Amino acid sequence: MKFVGSPNIGGELKPKFLVIHYTASGPDADIARYFSQETANVSAHLVVRRDGSVTQCVPFNVVAWHAGKSQWTDKSGARFSGLNTDAIGIEIENWGPINKAADGWISWTGAAVDGSKVIEARHKFGMPDCGWEVYTPAQLEAEVAAARAICAEYAIEDIVGHDDIAPGRKSDPGPAWDMEAFKAKVRGKAENGGAITVVRSSSGLNIRCGAGASFALVRPTPLPDGTKVVSNEASGVMCRFWRRTRSRIFPAGCMETACLRGKEDR
Repeated sequence: MKFVGSPNIGGELKPKFLVIHYTASGPDADIARYFSQETANVSAHLVVRRDGSVTQCVPFNVVAWHAGKSQWTDKSGARFSGLNTDAIGIEIENWGPINKAADGWISWTGAAVDGSKVIEARHKFGMPDCGWEVYTPAQLEAEVAAARAICAEYAIEDIVGHDDIAPGRKSDPGPAWDMEAFKAKVRGKAENGGAITVVRSSSGLNIRCGAGASFALVRPTPLPDGTKVVSNEASGVMCRFWRRTRSRIFPAGCMETACLRGKEDR
Protein backbone atom coordinates (compact mmCIF):
# COMPACT_ATOMS: atom_id res chain seq x y z
CA MET A 1 0.00 0.00 0.00
CA LYS A 2 1.29 3.46 -0.91
CA PHE A 3 1.84 5.94 1.91
CA VAL A 4 1.51 9.70 1.33
CA GLY A 5 1.88 11.35 4.70
CA SER A 6 -0.27 14.26 5.84
CA PRO A 7 0.92 16.97 8.23
CA ASN A 8 -2.69 17.54 9.33
CA ILE A 9 -2.68 15.30 12.36
CA GLY A 10 -3.23 15.29 16.11
CA GLY A 11 -1.99 13.14 18.95
CA GLU A 12 -2.26 9.45 19.75
CA LEU A 13 -5.43 7.69 18.61
CA LYS A 14 -7.05 4.70 20.28
CA PRO A 15 -9.90 4.17 17.83
CA LYS A 16 -13.35 3.00 18.81
CA PHE A 17 -15.12 3.80 15.53
CA LEU A 18 -14.58 3.65 11.78
CA VAL A 19 -16.05 6.56 9.80
CA ILE A 20 -16.81 6.27 6.07
CA HIS A 21 -16.63 9.38 3.87
CA TYR A 22 -16.78 10.27 0.19
CA THR A 23 -14.26 12.71 -1.27
CA ALA A 24 -16.77 14.76 -3.34
CA SER A 25 -14.23 14.66 -6.17
CA GLY A 26 -13.74 13.35 -9.68
CA PRO A 27 -11.20 10.86 -11.04
CA ASP A 28 -8.66 13.57 -11.86
CA ALA A 29 -8.32 14.76 -8.27
CA ASP A 30 -5.54 13.25 -6.13
CA ILE A 31 -7.03 13.55 -2.67
CA ALA A 32 -4.12 11.85 -0.92
CA ARG A 33 -1.77 14.49 -2.37
CA TYR A 34 -4.23 17.18 -1.33
CA PHE A 35 -4.15 15.85 2.23
CA SER A 36 -0.33 16.09 2.14
CA GLN A 37 -0.59 19.89 2.00
CA GLU A 38 -0.68 21.73 5.30
CA THR A 39 -3.01 24.31 3.76
CA ALA A 40 -5.66 21.62 3.22
CA ASN A 41 -6.31 21.60 6.98
CA VAL A 42 -7.93 18.17 6.62
CA SER A 43 -6.84 14.54 6.36
CA ALA A 44 -8.01 10.94 6.64
CA HIS A 45 -6.27 7.67 7.37
CA LEU A 46 -7.03 6.03 4.01
CA VAL A 47 -8.13 7.12 0.54
CA VAL A 48 -9.73 4.51 -1.74
CA ARG A 49 -9.73 5.46 -5.43
CA ARG A 50 -12.26 4.34 -8.05
CA ASP A 51 -9.92 1.59 -9.28
CA GLY A 52 -9.69 0.14 -5.76
CA SER A 53 -6.14 1.35 -5.08
CA VAL A 54 -5.61 2.42 -1.48
CA THR A 55 -3.32 5.13 -0.13
CA GLN A 56 -2.63 5.60 3.54
CA CYS A 57 -2.14 9.19 4.69
CA VAL A 58 -2.09 8.92 8.48
CA PRO A 59 -1.03 5.99 10.72
CA PHE A 60 -3.96 4.31 12.43
CA ASN A 61 -2.65 5.17 15.87
CA VAL A 62 -2.54 8.91 15.10
CA VAL A 63 -5.48 11.35 15.01
CA ALA A 64 -6.52 12.51 11.52
CA TRP A 65 -8.71 15.53 10.81
CA HIS A 66 -11.73 14.03 9.06
CA ALA A 67 -14.78 14.13 11.33
CA GLY A 68 -15.04 17.82 12.23
CA LYS A 69 -17.94 18.88 14.42
CA SER A 70 -19.56 15.54 15.19
CA GLN A 71 -21.14 13.42 17.88
CA TRP A 72 -22.17 9.83 18.40
CA THR A 73 -23.78 7.71 21.12
CA ASP A 74 -22.36 4.21 21.33
CA LYS A 75 -24.26 1.02 22.12
CA SER A 76 -23.66 1.44 25.85
CA GLY A 77 -25.13 4.94 25.81
CA ALA A 78 -21.81 6.76 26.13
CA ARG A 79 -21.68 10.03 24.17
CA PHE A 80 -18.71 11.12 22.08
CA SER A 81 -18.12 14.57 20.60
CA GLY A 82 -15.53 15.56 18.02
CA LEU A 83 -14.87 12.05 16.74
CA ASN A 84 -11.43 12.82 15.31
CA THR A 85 -10.06 11.66 18.67
CA ASP A 86 -12.01 8.39 18.60
CA ALA A 87 -12.24 7.29 14.98
CA ILE A 88 -10.32 6.10 11.95
CA GLY A 89 -11.52 7.83 8.79
CA ILE A 90 -11.64 6.35 5.29
CA GLU A 91 -12.32 8.55 2.27
CA ILE A 92 -13.76 6.87 -0.84
CA GLU A 93 -13.26 8.67 -4.15
CA ASN A 94 -16.77 9.61 -5.30
CA TRP A 95 -18.68 12.70 -6.44
CA GLY A 96 -21.47 12.22 -3.91
CA PRO A 97 -24.70 14.06 -4.86
CA ILE A 98 -24.95 15.14 -8.48
CA ASN A 99 -27.48 17.20 -10.39
CA LYS A 100 -29.59 16.45 -13.45
CA ALA A 101 -28.92 18.70 -16.43
CA ALA A 102 -30.63 18.99 -19.81
CA ASP A 103 -28.16 16.61 -21.40
CA GLY A 104 -27.32 14.31 -18.48
CA TRP A 105 -25.77 14.51 -15.05
CA ILE A 106 -23.23 16.99 -13.71
CA SER A 107 -21.22 17.19 -10.51
CA TRP A 108 -21.09 20.17 -8.17
CA THR A 109 -18.10 21.39 -10.21
CA GLY A 110 -20.04 21.23 -13.47
CA ALA A 111 -18.18 18.13 -14.72
CA ALA A 112 -20.24 15.64 -16.71
CA VAL A 113 -20.92 12.32 -14.96
CA ASP A 114 -21.69 9.11 -16.85
CA GLY A 115 -25.40 8.38 -16.39
CA SER A 116 -24.74 4.62 -16.17
CA LYS A 117 -22.87 5.31 -12.91
CA VAL A 118 -25.68 7.27 -11.29
CA ILE A 119 -28.64 6.27 -9.12
CA GLU A 120 -31.51 8.53 -8.09
CA ALA A 121 -32.32 8.31 -4.41
CA ARG A 122 -33.38 10.25 -1.33
CA HIS A 123 -30.89 10.51 1.52
CA LYS A 124 -31.95 8.73 4.71
CA PHE A 125 -32.04 12.07 6.54
CA GLY A 126 -34.48 13.57 4.05
CA MET A 127 -32.38 15.45 1.54
CA PRO A 128 -34.28 16.03 -1.74
CA ASP A 129 -34.11 13.37 -4.39
CA CYS A 130 -31.05 13.76 -6.57
CA GLY A 131 -28.45 11.69 -8.34
CA TRP A 132 -25.65 9.90 -6.52
CA GLU A 133 -22.55 8.40 -8.10
CA VAL A 134 -22.38 4.66 -7.47
CA TYR A 135 -19.31 3.19 -5.84
CA THR A 136 -17.26 0.75 -7.90
CA PRO A 137 -16.96 -2.98 -7.10
CA ALA A 138 -13.20 -2.47 -6.77
CA GLN A 139 -13.76 0.18 -4.11
CA LEU A 140 -16.10 -2.07 -2.15
CA GLU A 141 -13.66 -4.97 -2.28
CA ALA A 142 -10.74 -2.80 -1.15
CA GLU A 143 -12.79 -1.11 1.53
CA VAL A 144 -13.99 -4.41 2.98
CA ALA A 145 -10.44 -5.79 3.09
CA ALA A 146 -9.08 -2.65 4.75
CA ALA A 147 -11.92 -2.44 7.28
CA ARG A 148 -11.51 -6.10 8.22
CA ALA A 149 -7.83 -5.58 8.87
CA ILE A 150 -8.54 -2.49 10.98
CA CYS A 151 -11.27 -4.24 12.97
CA ALA A 152 -8.97 -7.22 13.56
CA GLU A 153 -6.33 -4.99 15.14
CA TYR A 154 -8.41 -2.44 17.03
CA ALA A 155 -11.43 -2.65 19.30
CA ILE A 156 -13.74 -1.04 16.73
CA GLU A 157 -17.19 -0.80 18.30
CA ASP A 158 -19.11 0.51 15.31
CA ILE A 159 -18.80 1.56 11.66
CA VAL A 160 -20.66 4.76 10.79
CA GLY A 161 -21.01 7.28 8.01
CA HIS A 162 -20.00 10.90 8.26
CA ASP A 163 -23.70 11.65 7.87
CA ASP A 164 -24.44 9.58 11.00
CA ILE A 165 -22.11 11.61 13.21
CA ALA A 166 -22.88 14.98 11.59
CA PRO A 167 -26.52 14.73 10.40
CA GLY A 168 -27.72 17.74 8.44
CA ARG A 169 -24.15 18.97 7.97
CA LYS A 170 -22.77 16.00 6.02
CA SER A 171 -24.32 13.54 3.56
CA ASP A 172 -21.49 11.08 2.99
CA PRO A 173 -21.28 8.26 2.15
CA GLY A 174 -24.89 8.71 0.97
CA PRO A 175 -27.55 6.29 -0.31
CA ALA A 176 -25.29 4.78 -2.98
CA TRP A 177 -23.32 3.14 -0.15
CA ASP A 178 -25.14 0.18 1.43
CA MET A 179 -23.82 0.56 4.96
CA GLU A 180 -25.59 -2.44 6.45
CA ALA A 181 -24.34 -4.78 3.72
CA PHE A 182 -20.85 -3.33 4.10
CA LYS A 183 -20.82 -3.88 7.86
CA ALA A 184 -22.05 -7.44 7.40
CA LYS A 185 -19.18 -8.17 5.01
CA VAL A 186 -16.63 -6.59 7.34
CA ARG A 187 -17.88 -8.59 10.30
CA GLY A 188 -17.61 -11.80 8.29
CA LYS A 189 -21.34 -12.37 7.88
CA ALA A 190 -21.55 -12.15 4.10
CA GLU A 191 -22.04 -15.38 2.21
CA ASN A 192 -19.12 -14.80 -0.12
CA GLY A 193 -16.97 -12.63 2.18
CA GLY A 194 -13.68 -13.48 3.85
CA ALA A 195 -13.36 -13.69 7.59
CA ILE A 196 -11.20 -12.80 10.55
CA THR A 197 -9.51 -16.04 11.57
CA VAL A 198 -6.93 -17.13 14.13
CA VAL A 199 -3.85 -19.31 13.68
CA ARG A 200 -4.36 -22.58 15.56
CA SER A 201 -1.11 -24.54 15.39
CA SER A 202 1.35 -25.15 18.23
CA SER A 203 4.23 -24.94 15.76
CA GLY A 204 2.89 -21.81 14.06
CA LEU A 205 1.97 -21.28 10.41
CA ASN A 206 4.31 -20.51 7.51
CA ILE A 207 3.61 -17.64 5.12
CA ARG A 208 4.54 -18.17 1.46
CA CYS A 209 4.70 -15.86 -1.53
CA GLY A 210 2.30 -18.04 -3.53
CA ALA A 211 -0.51 -20.55 -3.10
CA GLY A 212 1.43 -23.78 -2.63
CA ALA A 213 4.08 -25.42 -0.46
CA SER A 214 6.63 -25.11 -3.29
CA PHE A 215 6.66 -21.30 -3.01
CA ALA A 216 9.33 -19.51 -1.00
CA LEU A 217 8.68 -18.36 2.55
CA VAL A 218 7.82 -14.69 3.01
CA ARG A 219 9.32 -14.65 6.51
CA PRO A 220 11.82 -17.02 8.16
CA THR A 221 9.68 -17.72 11.22
CA PRO A 222 6.03 -18.87 11.19
CA LEU A 223 3.14 -16.85 12.56
CA PRO A 224 2.69 -17.94 16.19
CA ASP A 225 -0.37 -19.71 17.52
CA GLY A 226 -3.14 -17.20 18.26
CA THR A 227 -2.23 -14.65 15.57
CA LYS A 228 -5.28 -12.92 14.02
CA VAL A 229 -5.45 -13.10 10.22
CA VAL A 230 -7.80 -11.30 7.82
CA SER A 231 -8.17 -13.71 4.92
CA ASN A 232 -9.62 -13.30 1.45
CA GLU A 233 -9.50 -15.11 -1.88
CA ALA A 234 -9.65 -18.47 -0.11
CA SER A 235 -9.25 -21.35 -2.57
CA GLY A 236 -8.75 -25.01 -1.81
CA VAL A 237 -6.24 -25.49 0.99
CA MET A 238 -4.64 -22.04 0.69
CA CYS A 239 -5.79 -18.46 1.20
CA ARG A 240 -4.42 -15.00 0.57
CA PHE A 241 -4.51 -12.61 3.49
CA TRP A 242 -3.76 -9.11 4.75
CA ARG A 243 -1.13 -8.45 7.42
CA ARG A 244 -1.72 -5.60 9.83
CA THR A 245 0.59 -3.76 12.21
CA ARG A 246 -0.26 -1.19 14.82
CA SER A 247 -0.34 1.58 12.22
CA ARG A 248 -0.30 0.08 8.69
CA ILE A 249 -1.91 -2.73 6.66
CA PHE A 250 -0.31 -4.65 3.80
CA PRO A 251 -1.21 -7.47 1.40
CA ALA A 252 1.01 -10.16 2.89
CA GLY A 253 1.03 -13.66 1.39
CA CYS A 254 -0.53 -17.11 1.40
CA MET A 255 -1.01 -19.80 4.04
CA GLU A 256 -2.73 -23.13 4.58
CA THR A 257 -6.35 -22.82 5.66
CA ALA A 258 -6.29 -26.03 7.72
CA CYS A 259 -4.56 -24.20 10.59
CA LEU A 260 -6.98 -21.25 10.61
CA ARG A 261 -10.09 -21.12 12.77
CA GLY A 262 -12.88 -18.56 13.06
CA LYS A 263 -12.67 -16.24 16.03
CA GLU A 264 -15.75 -17.87 17.53
CA ASP A 265 -13.96 -21.26 17.44
CA ARG A 266 -11.24 -20.22 19.84
